[in-house]
Amino acid sequence: MSIASLKVDLVKKILETKNTAVINHIKAVFDNDSSDWYDELPTKIKKSVDKGLMESANGEGRSHATVMKNYSKWLKK
Repeated sequence: MSIASLKVDLVKKILETKNTAVINHIKAVFDNDSSDWYDELPTKIKKSVDKGLMESANGEGRSHATVMKNYSKWLKK
């Protein structure tokens, strides 16, 4: 069973149930999901993100306004 069909099956079951405990349990599972999307990134991407954050913290970055001013000519339609 594909993930998409599994999701559809679960949604149907959730919509059909009258069991409040089941709904509360499912909600608790989602509320307690502590997975961080950053942890799932490839190492190469994490290094790039970390480098960017370090450069920003050291004042080496450019403001959004500056970037938009420099590149706005490519954004115009």
